[in-house]
Parts: sequence; C-alpha cells; structure tokens
Amino acid sequence: MLYLQKGNFQKVVRWMGGSWMTANQATALGILFVLLTALSYYLGLRFDACRWMLLCTPCFLVLRMAMNALDGMLAREYHTGSVAGELFNEGLDIVGDTLCYGVLFFIPNGPHLSLTLFLLLTWMAEYFGVLGKSFPGGVRRHETFLGGKPDRAIWMGILALLLYFFPWLNPYIGAYLLVVSCFVLLTSVVRIRKILQAAEGENYQSYTWIGR
Repeated sequence: MLYLQKGNFQKVVRWMGGSWMTANQATALGILFVLLTALSYYLGLRFDACRWMLLCTPCFLVLRMAMNALDGMLAREYHTGSVAGELFNEGLDIVGDTLCYGVLFFIPNGPHLSLTLFLLLTWMAEYFGVLGKSFPGGVRRHETFLGGKPDRAIWMGILALLLYFFPWLNPYIGAYLLVVSCFVLLTSVVRIRKILQAAEGENYQSYTWIGR
C-alpha cells in the first residue's frame, strides 16, 4: 500500500541527497542503516541497559527506506543506472531485510519458527516482484497488501516501539510476526495475480541459456 506513496516519499527525501550525493553513496548509507537497525534490535532486546536503542530502530528503518529510494532517483537523474546496479540493488533488498530482522534469531528466547516463516515469505514476495520483469509486460511488481518492503519497515518499527514501552510483550513477538507474515503472503498473491493479468493473451516463450 505504501508503495503508492513512493513518488511523494521521493520528493521528501530528494533534498537529503543535495547536489553532492551519488547513487553509490546513497547505497552505502543504506547499508549503514541496515547494520544500525540490526544492532539496535539486538542490543535493545539483549541488554536492559541498551533498551533505549529500540527507540532508534524506527528512525534507522525510515532512513534505510529513504536511501533505498534515493539511490534509484540519483541513478536515473545522473544517468548512472546499470544492469549491475539493479542486480545489486535487488539483492541488497533481500540481504538487508534478512540482516535487519534476522538478528531476532539471536535474542533470548527468540521467535525462531515464526521469524523463519516471515523471512521466507519476504524472500518469496520480493522474488515474485522481480519475476514480473521476465514475463509479458516486463514490469517490476510493487503491489502490496500491507506486506511490501516499506510496509514491513513500518510493522517492524512499530514492533520495536511496542517492545520498548511494553517489555512484557517480548514473548508475543512470534505471534506479531505471524500476523505480519499473513500480509506478506497476501502481497505475493497480489503480485502473482498482477503478473498473470499482464500476461493474459500475450505470447510467451520460455528460454534458458542453452535455448528453449
């Protein structure tokens, strides 16, 4: 849902790049905020003295989203986009989500099963999003049902705030992730439907590197 506001979000964050930032610098800052998100989650949930760091988690997630939007904008603006850049960007989205949220595996009594499901569904949603480019229509699917990348950042930012203000909710992290996982699963379903709708009536042939 939040992807519908991507244009407005880009207008807000464009000033952050000024006239000095390049797409690669925005990508590097995005990686930094991924690491800071993971660190804030881990330290905030692992050590009582560092619980205040959970207040920083939503900020780091928003800044990560800002840099993710900005790197593509700058690449298009300065005509520095490339196949390698897009490959790196798509791969970094998956790796970034895994690092940001996978750190919950290492907290005491972490929600291992529900977190595994959440990450698998996240990978699946992004996979189907990218897969849209290889079928008739050739469009990267961003449609969501409250389970796209920006949506997940919002949900996980809310989780960090809930865990800071209500520490007694820690045992319910798994249940929270299961609810969010339902949204991520529905996001995959929406993207699959959009791919099929775009391909309806179009000629399609499958190829591999050795031919048909």
